[in-house]
Amino acid sequence: MKVVQQSQYGPADVLEVVEHDTPAAVDGRVRVQVQARALNPADIGTRAGAFAAMTPGLTFPAVLGWDFAGVLLDDATVGGSVGTLAAGTRVAGFVPWFGEALGAGSYTEVLVVDPTWVAPVPDALSTAEAAVLGMNAVTGAHAADMVADLLGVAGGSDALAGRTVLVTGASGPVGAAAVLTLVGRGARVLATGSRGDDESVAALGAEVLPRTDAAGIAAAAREAADGGVDAVFNAGLASHELLAAVRDGGVFVSATRGYMPTAERGVTVDGVHVEPDPERLVALLDEAVAGRLPVRVAKEVPLEDAAAAHALVEAGGVRGKVVLVS
Repeated sequence: MKVVQQSQYGPADVLEVVEHDTPAAVDGRVRVQVQARALNPADIGTRAGAFAAMTPGLTFPAVLGWDFAGVLLDDATVGGSVGTLAAGTRVAGFVPWFGEALGAGSYTEVLVVDPTWVAPVPDALSTAEAAVLGMNAVTGAHAADMVADLLGVAGGSDALAGRTVLVTGASGPVGAAAVLTLVGRGARVLATGSRGDDESVAALGAEVLPRTDAAGIAAAAREAADGGVDAVFNAGLASHELLAAVRDGGVFVSATRGYMPTAERGVTVDGVHVEPDPERLVALLDEAVAGRLPVRVAKEVPLEDAAAAHALVEAGGVRGKVVLVS
């Protein structure tokens, strides 16, 4: 089987295609014939060494990749409301690459995973679309949970009533899932997204702020929220200036722990730590089928061209997710 690995940190061309034996079945694990893998910013940062301090135990060669979608090669007992999935079922999910699956990601044709990492894919979604939503959508939903927890409110459909939250990057799958979840809990959501995406962001239930720099977004949010929002979920801007949007004693949550500002004015600052959550992913995939959670595949690229795909994303200008397919 084909595997894309790297033997050192560096630019896109450190990625190389090699042949490995197809893994045999392992007790307590299941195999997935991977057909699609979303290329995420975390893949690029990890490849380049930006997160080396977070992965001191990483050894080379290493295989990148969080998100995956494909077909089960073994029966999988997922548990909970998902139950047991038969071999041949289309599934999606993501591997906890910074944790248990360190260095053993989805840039491979057959992936060995814990059965609790997978969720069934509805017929109405393509495999590439499902791959986009795995880690991204669950991260956004978990971020919304985190905002509520840090604000000290209980769960429920109106738990965040009367609260205002700013979400950046709301046109991407992480930010969109956060907006959808926050609005579902009664929050007033102010949001920013990519140029041309105002309509889709507004359709999530958010009030769209003008696109400007981080300082301008913070100022607009403070004005709209009469002195400051209760919380920010930053899923789109690598800038500490967004902290100014938050009222004293509020909350700032970042999708990436590397982009967290220094706490001040009693603001709680934290980053999302996400683990596989198949029941949540099932619900989010259903939201995508219903048209409430947008999913955009920009381009499908063969797995063996992963280096070129990384270079394409790093060059900028790609709207949506590049997906590595096999």
